[in-house]
Amino acid sequence: MLQRTKMLQRTKMLQRTRRNIIGRRSTRVRLTFRAFPPRLESQSLNMGTPHHTTTITRFVERFFRNTTPHTFPLQLTNIYEVKRKLLTLKLRSAPGKITPLMLRHLSRKTLTYLTNLFNHLLRLGHFPTCWKKAKVVPITKPNKSGTDPNSYRPVSLLSTFGKLFERIIAIRLTSFVNRQHLLPHAQFGFRKKHSTVSQLARITEYTSNGFNLHKHSGMVLLDLEKAYDTVLIHGLLCKLIVLKLPTYLLFTLKAFLEGRSFTVHLHEIPSSPKITPSGLPQGAVLSTTLFALYISDMPHPPNTHLALYADDTAILAQSWRTGTILHRLTNATSVLLRYFTRWKLQVNIHKTEAILFTRRRPVPPAPLHFQHTVILWNSQSRSSPRFQTSVYETPNLRHT
Repeated sequence: MLQRTKMLQRTKMLQRTRRNIIGRRSTRVRLTFRAFPPRLESQSLNMGTPHHTTTITRFVERFFRNTTPHTFPLQLTNIYEVKRKLLTLKLRSAPGKITPLMLRHLSRKTLTYLTNLFNHLLRLGHFPTCWKKAKVVPITKPNKSGTDPNSYRPVSLLSTFGKLFERIIAIRLTSFVNRQHLLPHAQFGFRKKHSTVSQLARITEYTSNGFNLHKHSGMVLLDLEKAYDTVLIHGLLCKLIVLKLPTYLLFTLKAFLEGRSFTVHLHEIPSSPKITPSGLPQGAVLSTTLFALYISDMPHPPNTHLALYADDTAILAQSWRTGTILHRLTNATSVLLRYFTRWKLQVNIHKTEAILFTRRRPVPPAPLHFQHTVILWNSQSRSSPRFQTSVYETPNLRHT
């Protein structure tokens, strides 16, 4: 009896640990977390530490060392799919002498050779190194000085063959993600039949329902700073393994993410090649879906409502009392901040905003504290065509 009680206590402890890592979104995903070794589960709460990063790296390397890439099921491509994906490429957006327009005029025999090449790459789980070299062209931002490095917006140009192969991988990855319902319902970024308008409609409906119940609605807007550039490659691969992606996709995505390099071209003068040790490639079709999977286990704080669009996060809470809204939003931001710290994601404080929607003119709530920063509620009134409200929002931030 004592032994059975200890086993139940250990099971509950592991379940709490899994919930802290992958959230409460899906029972199926919580069960698949058993793919981790017990040592990783017991130390997963300290994900921001170097020891955790080492543990994740060892787990990923051990998985790929003990697994073969050509494990079935294997979904190969065909000449008709290659032709369709060629039509989706922009005609003049690739470096080098081979452009998408040239590929559109290839003969059927040449397209057959190209299709066989893609099928061999899928079987081997390989992504050629020459397709992972990016040409970065800095473009000056409007009304900015050309002498300031921060005044430039980098545009990454990728190989035409690489972008075509990416689209073939992306259709298989997206199909698996949608079939297994791996993304949370709150994520609307770069998904089919989802848009910013749909997400705004959800927020509007949530706020309107609160008005019908005579409640206030508070919202905190979080923006991740350089979100795609700070993604841990082994952390992403670890999550993809937990989500049980097909083996050939795991090997192909690993080859796609690792060993990438870029050169900066300013006035047609290239720089020396630089290696990107982390992050998702800019301008890649796969980057948006991979980032959505990277944050798919984001915890859902209690008594709140989440609205996501790629790396933008909105936290909403409702109550008849503004103090309760402040308490719920403060707890929610603390929960998400711990999650972002574990996975090396950083919130841009200067783009963090707090807004209060109300039909009345209550006493402004106390300031919201976030990362040693005070976010003030401003008593500036705004009107909406949907409903007449008073909106309190933050015009600026004051550091304490």
